[in-house]
Amino acid sequence: MGAHAKEKVMDPVCGMEITRGDPDTMVSEYKGRSYYFCAQCCVRAFKKNPERYLKPKGPFGRFLIRLVKANVKVFGRAGPPCH
Repeated sequence: MGAHAKEKVMDPVCGMEITRGDPDTMVSEYKGRSYYFCAQCCVRAFKKNPERYLKPKGPFGRFLIRLVKANVKVFGRAGPPCH
């Protein structure tokens, strides 16, 4: 395993903090870089429009990321099923 095998990373679609290298973590490549996802629905959304999820976040986007992190702390990683 590499030095970054168990590093915490953020899913660029939903903002959930995940662990790179976990068996449940999904990976997609874009422009030579690896991005990590919590679920297949996030991978699909990213592949449809990667630039949408890679743009810098404004104040509202940062607020939403904090909200997702708070929800994960309260409810755990399991969320509503992806459709």
